[in-house]
Amino acid sequence: MENILSRKTKIIATIGPATMNQNVIADMLKEGVNAFRINFSHSSHEQASQIVNLIRSAEKIANSRVPIIGDLQGPTVRLGDFNDIEVNRESDYVISENEGIIVNEDVFYNLVDVGDTIIIDGGRFWAKVKEKNGRKLKVRFMTEGVIGSRKTIAIQGKEYPLKAPTEKDISDLQFAVKAGIEGVAISFIKNKEDVLKVKEIAESSGGSVFTVSKIETISGVNNIKDIVQVSDYILVARGDLGSHFPLVKIPEIQRHLIEVALDYGKPSIVATQLLDSMTVNPIPTRAEVTDVYTAVTMGADSLMVSGETAVGKHPVDVIKWLNDIAFEAERNQNLRVKGKSLDIYDKFAEGVVMMSELIDAKLVAITTTGKTPMRLARFRPKKEILAACESEFVFKKLQLTYGVMPVLLGSIKNDQQVVQDLKASKFLKAGEKIIVTRSLKQGVTDAIKILEVQ
Repeated sequence: MENILSRKTKIIATIGPATMNQNVIADMLKEGVNAFRINFSHSSHEQASQIVNLIRSAEKIANSRVPIIGDLQGPTVRLGDFNDIEVNRESDYVISENEGIIVNEDVFYNLVDVGDTIIIDGGRFWAKVKEKNGRKLKVRFMTEGVIGSRKTIAIQGKEYPLKAPTEKDISDLQFAVKAGIEGVAISFIKNKEDVLKVKEIAESSGGSVFTVSKIETISGVNNIKDIVQVSDYILVARGDLGSHFPLVKIPEIQRHLIEVALDYGKPSIVATQLLDSMTVNPIPTRAEVTDVYTAVTMGADSLMVSGETAVGKHPVDVIKWLNDIAFEAERNQNLRVKGKSLDIYDKFAEGVVMMSELIDAKLVAITTTGKTPMRLARFRPKKEILAACESEFVFKKLQLTYGVMPVLLGSIKNDQQVVQDLKASKFLKAGEKIIVTRSLKQGVTDAIKILEVQ
């Protein structure tokens, strides 16, 4: 239990058929889940409503409050509907509109050529295009297994010329706002305009959502500096990155994206196949443990699992393992963020973190927007940041930021009262040294007090 309470890296779990049970969800919360994801690629609005209700019921059982993230499908191409097909390695199969593996999208046939590598289901299946006859392909598979309907299909090194957000995305986004879903993950982002469009639609729908920009395209990687500045979070979507880049490039791309996020003071999330073998097995592989450990030491704020908890056999064990690996990685982490892209308030926050370590003090960030604790978290203080807020939306938004413990209070106007409320809630103890920081005007970090808890 100690490492759950002191772990700084956050955990996001996807809800699916394997976890459509309030007791299972409650158990995941007790093991340290900080947020849940609903995948709109596979969930209707009716199913999503059911998931939201289950999570809210589970929160009461686990005495917890967490955000829900609605993952928009984005502008992509998926397989059509057909009976499952078992493919064998080095064997040829047909991709067409009406036989074999079904694809109905014009944009796919317009882009694909002989010699291209096709990647299905986020990298589970690879095939080489041997022949093309209009809207019919003969492909030779390099992998084997059973392919089902509605899986993603990509062409390595190429991007579909599709616009975002799609009509489905807009419908799902409007539903998410009405359903009280706090965050939206935006898929297949190519530029900052994609993010701004989603924010505009959310605002016009009358709701507040935080944005998670999924970086999974060539354009997304190339435009990361612009994208990260208009996003609340970025997500390193390694599955689809592997459909656009050679697999050997993915570790360095992951490192680059995390570093850019740190440079601009935005939290990052690493996802895809973190503990993939645990979809079936109760214990992860050594390679998976190393992968998760490495993501934390690179500077990721959060870890997100998908199939492991959506369709896997051991969803609660997945969370236990993520928790233990992250805790161990943090013990050995010696990350010192380089001072890039800093304004005067970022430099102030960096100085506050340095001072807290010099005098061995806890940090208390009083915040109305979440910016102050996020600024502090960027510099990875050794002790947790207590983020005192009075907005439930800000409280939930901060759940995904490294080292931040958000605390929802009735009022944050008086610093001394905030300290006493934190003490009464057992977040602070008498005699502890603390640095209290807040903004004197919205959106900045420009005031501190050094106190001893009475």
